[in-house]
Amino acid sequence: MIISQSVSYSFAQSYLEREDFWVRSKLSEMTLDQKIGQIFMIRTYSKGNITEEQIISDYIRKYHVGGLCFFQGSPEEQVNLINKYQEQSAIPLFMGIDGEWGLGMRFPKETISFPKQLMLGAIQDNKLIYEMGRDIAKQCKRAGININFAPSVDINNNPSNPVIYDRSFGELPQNVTAKGYMFMKAMEDEGIMACVKHFPGHGDTDIDSHDELPVLNHSLERLEQTEFYPFRRLASQGAGALMIGHLHVPSLDDRPNRPTTLSDKVIKNILRDDMGYNGLLITDAMDMKGVTKYFPNGIAEAEAFLAGNDVILLPENLPKAINAIKEYMAAGKITESRLNESIERILRAKYKIGLNTTPQYNATGLSGYLNRNQTIAIKQKLTEAAITVIADQDNLIPINKIDGVHVGTLSVNVIHKSRFQKRVDNYLDARHYQILSNQLVPQYQQLMNTMSQFDVAIIGIHTSGRQNDFSREIPEDLIRFIKELEGKTKVIVMLFGSPYLLNKINFAKHIMLCYDNDVITQDVAVQSLFGVNEISGKLPVGINDTWIAGYGIYKGTLGRLGYSKPEMVGLSSDTLYKIDSIMAEMIKVNASPGGQILIAKDGKIVFQKSYGKLSLDGNQVTDQTIYDIASITKVLGTTISAMKLVDDHKLNIHNPIRNYIAGIDTTDKAHLIVQDIMAHHARLFPWIGFYQKTTLPQKSFGYNPRYYSGILQESYNIPVAKGMFMRSDYKDSIYQMIWNSTLRERDNYKYSDLGFYIMQKVVEGQSGKTLDEFSFQNFYKPLGLRYMGFRPLLKHSISNIAPSEIDNYFRLQTLQGNVHDMGAAMMGGVSGHAGLFSNAGDMAVLMQMLLNKGSYGGIQYIKPETVDIFTTRHPKSSRRGIGFDMKEMDKGKQRSMSSLASSSTFGHTGFTGTAAWADPVHKIVYIFCANRTYPGKNNQTFNNREYRTKVQALIYKAMNGYNANYYL
Repeated sequence: MIISQSVSYSFAQSYLEREDFWVRSKLSEMTLDQKIGQIFMIRTYSKGNITEEQIISDYIRKYHVGGLCFFQGSPEEQVNLINKYQEQSAIPLFMGIDGEWGLGMRFPKETISFPKQLMLGAIQDNKLIYEMGRDIAKQCKRAGININFAPSVDINNNPSNPVIYDRSFGELPQNVTAKGYMFMKAMEDEGIMACVKHFPGHGDTDIDSHDELPVLNHSLERLEQTEFYPFRRLASQGAGALMIGHLHVPSLDDRPNRPTTLSDKVIKNILRDDMGYNGLLITDAMDMKGVTKYFPNGIAEAEAFLAGNDVILLPENLPKAINAIKEYMAAGKITESRLNESIERILRAKYKIGLNTTPQYNATGLSGYLNRNQTIAIKQKLTEAAITVIADQDNLIPINKIDGVHVGTLSVNVIHKSRFQKRVDNYLDARHYQILSNQLVPQYQQLMNTMSQFDVAIIGIHTSGRQNDFSREIPEDLIRFIKELEGKTKVIVMLFGSPYLLNKINFAKHIMLCYDNDVITQDVAVQSLFGVNEISGKLPVGINDTWIAGYGIYKGTLGRLGYSKPEMVGLSSDTLYKIDSIMAEMIKVNASPGGQILIAKDGKIVFQKSYGKLSLDGNQVTDQTIYDIASITKVLGTTISAMKLVDDHKLNIHNPIRNYIAGIDTTDKAHLIVQDIMAHHARLFPWIGFYQKTTLPQKSFGYNPRYYSGILQESYNIPVAKGMFMRSDYKDSIYQMIWNSTLRERDNYKYSDLGFYIMQKVVEGQSGKTLDEFSFQNFYKPLGLRYMGFRPLLKHSISNIAPSEIDNYFRLQTLQGNVHDMGAAMMGGVSGHAGLFSNAGDMAVLMQMLLNKGSYGGIQYIKPETVDIFTTRHPKSSRRGIGFDMKEMDKGKQRSMSSLASSSTFGHTGFTGTAAWADPVHKIVYIFCANRTYPGKNNQTFNNREYRTKVQALIYKAMNGYNANYYL
């Protein structure tokens, strides 16, 4: 420990010595003109204006300015200009920007904007602010910026404030301070200088200092309690720079029209002496009317420096400002010693951010970097954490019941289907409407009649966020409409705008405050409404006596699947993009005409894509395309039904099946144990070719009339395929063949479909319902699954179902919507081992429910202990759970999944080219749908090239820092 401390001290001492040497060397070399030039940062743009660029270059060479502050333009042009300007300067330049919500504040179309600070003020986990600050700092560095004029730590306690407004973290001093600190520290940890602003506090003004000098008529006691609070604490935490605002505060300096930027009583007496702050002091922009209205160019800058500022930001007339400084020096008002104090601070600040050498930046790939998925992921995290429930009188939020609920949505102030409405479609079938608020009156009654017919009406109020638009965006007619609609049905109002708008809808019974109207906020808000995320936001500002600052109704998560970028859950998009190549190859070599891939991690769907066509010349596969999922029926049909029966005390997996099936006592199957059957350890043979016993010797002659009819009849009422009905009594013959079949001598693992014919019998006998009815009523329907089920042609168009085979050996037709498995077809399309159809999305919901220990959407479908029992390996198996396939632990045996998956992974594959896996260790759900059996089931390219396993492996390779050996 002593050695470690000694090394740290030695390193620090060495650093300080290097810094001190560089600072003093530069200071001793500088002329007076160079010193004066260093205190100025001038305005510039990156719009490609050659004339302006020449002026800036001239100012750098002639006046030796200390820095530039960039405004609008393009990031790439900015980098090129920064490289050019840095080369022209003898001392590397400060390159500043106002990046309060990232570079998007200056490049809104070219980069990603983080939420405004008012929205961030609602967040309870300040680590997220730090994460954002780090990302903003990285963007700044990549774009050549070394000082960010952020954060604003003004206490926003005046709703009429025209300049701070949503640029503040709110009205609670402790909240503002904590978030300001995390933002500041994050940037400085990344080597970007933060600039805390606008001292003494611009939050309680109703005048914009860009237009006029605001007056703050507060006592020193009040200022200490509120406005000074964050500045005093951040100053003590070593803030690199602090900006002075243009405010007139008579209690601090009663000279008429004297801005605080020009007040030595404020800067020297309070900041330097009282607060002990020794960092850089920077003026707010000196071209703002809050100072220029009362002090002419030149005099304003000289007075600002005389007052104690180190850096004069954006002088309106640089030559005049420099001449005025020289005049003040000639008159003895400003001494060279005083000048040197500021120059030393400036040089030390530059050294700390690496400006002891001339930096160079690369514009190649800049746009991609500034729009990374990592940044979008951070923005989504922030947005999720900010959403605030303001009112929920009937406990509608989050929406848990989606089965049988008739929902309509109305987007106000938009003309096309909004992102909010599009995301609602992922959770339930809803009707959507849009209207501009100024068009409500002529459509009022018609819209009222329409919206009142729904069980729940969700109204999204989309606003611009600009204060002067509040009356236009929520007019009295809209308020009247919402009030009247609440008298007719349940209404949830989602306010995509400022919290200050809440007073206009303070009567509403259910309100979600979403703060912003961008697409990410709309998307995240809907996910939160349906219980994907916990809702923990708190109001950053007070609205009325009830909705005070810090108010918010907490809502827990319902465990529904959400949507995000892979980076939000620690996966690499670049790695997952390789899935496209795998699927392209699969289609190219005719291993399957197309398919669907879905990947979810930590409850978020991060990859969902459809590839190819339903058939070689058919429609394109979409996310709604339905596939025959074959043996996945065993787990997502039969096994989960058995689990439900266990919970209901109607089934014990340790009992023999004779307890549940009558009339089999005389067979050698009577003693077989349920769990042994479901784990394929019951000595059953794999398969019986039931269909082979019913076909004609020559298939071209058609169906054997002894067993099949081309039309539905009372004695031929089991649908096998299109125009093919089996004898109504032949199901009994199938079961008799199973009861009469011989048992294998060994009880080792042997995969068998026969056991799940038996389990269908068990489920139906114990539930009193058919397997399809029981699974639908207990799972598919309440979960809101729209595409999963047996016999899909009863509900869906054949054009939305992928064909599974051109059958030339039994049914003699293309199988599309009728089950591929021959035995399941002979069971009428409903069997315990096959027959289920689905898309990837619905399969993912069921697998996530199991990953959630049986819970989804706020409903406990299966008890957690039951899920644990069924997803634990059978005592005799190195691979099989109860019903579920799992990772093979014997390395000498064939595995059905990637070796990178954890040993706890459970799920199943399907003969037609499907897979469904859930990894509890890494909280991953992986779904693969394909119709590799089309046009013929003997196509082995799909299996030989292991497409399902290759895609699965990429998920783990995409994980940050994944160590496969740890989980084997």
